[in-house]
Amino acid sequence: MSLFVKETTHKDRYGNEVTDQKLCTGRIAAAAVLAVVVLVLLLGCISVVGTGQVAVVTRFGNVVGTEGQGIHMKLPVDSYHKIDCTQQQVTAEYSTASKDNQSVTQEITAQVVVDPERAEELYSKFLGNHMEGIVAPVLSDGFKAANAKFTLEETIEKRDELSAEMLQAVQDRLEPYGIQVVSVEIKNVALPDEYKAAVERQKVAERDQLTAKVKQETAEIQAQTNKVLADSLDERNFRKMFIEKWDGVLPQYMGGGDSLSMLLPNN
Repeated sequence: MSLFVKETTHKDRYGNEVTDQKLCTGRIAAAAVLAVVVLVLLLGCISVVGTGQVAVVTRFGNVVGTEGQGIHMKLPVDSYHKIDCTQQQVTAEYSTASKDNQSVTQEITAQVVVDPERAEELYSKFLGNHMEGIVAPVLSDGFKAANAKFTLEETIEKRDELSAEMLQAVQDRLEPYGIQVVSVEIKNVALPDEYKAAVERQKVAERDQLTAKVKQETAEIQAQTNKVLADSLDERNFRKMFIEKWDGVLPQYMGGGDSLSMLLPNN
């Protein structure tokens, strides 16, 4: 007889014994609740560690080891703290002063990777909050240190050099924690209004200077052209005058020593 079926026996009107079966809904409900409880307990003893993750196992608040990728059975009192060891992107906006004491605001993007072999050590120091606990502050310090070596104009014109300087500063600080910095990139640069105005004034001054230079060179070319034309006209006038006064007699030459002199006709 099933636990969920209740049988009762009675006699019919002819005196024969008849057995009735009736489902015990109460027992069924109790069994369902028990099954759910068992399932929850079983699921609580299973932990899935994904690809590129390392789980730091703690028991009563103490680190007892690590687990890699896969499905793991664990004690109900154990906690699995998963650390992502794949390449992660960190983006933040920082402000500081440049070498020439100008305000600099830049959006920085860094690519970082946690060494799986150092995951337990990293968790012990920052309890899984290493991105905010160490990566973000180091990026901020590296940003300030690098920009202090460049003028505001250089932060724009030498962006690659500035990024390389920042990358080196950040790598030196994060490497001891088992965090590798793959790259640091400057995405956006916000220029102060005073600098924008100064750049615009400089552009206007350079444009005015260029216009004045072009005008001066044009005037010099025109003056040279006029002089050439004037000299040409003088030569023509001289020839015309000579022809008008010539009486048809060829010029006579007088020699004296090593020189010859041409005598023009007298009119």
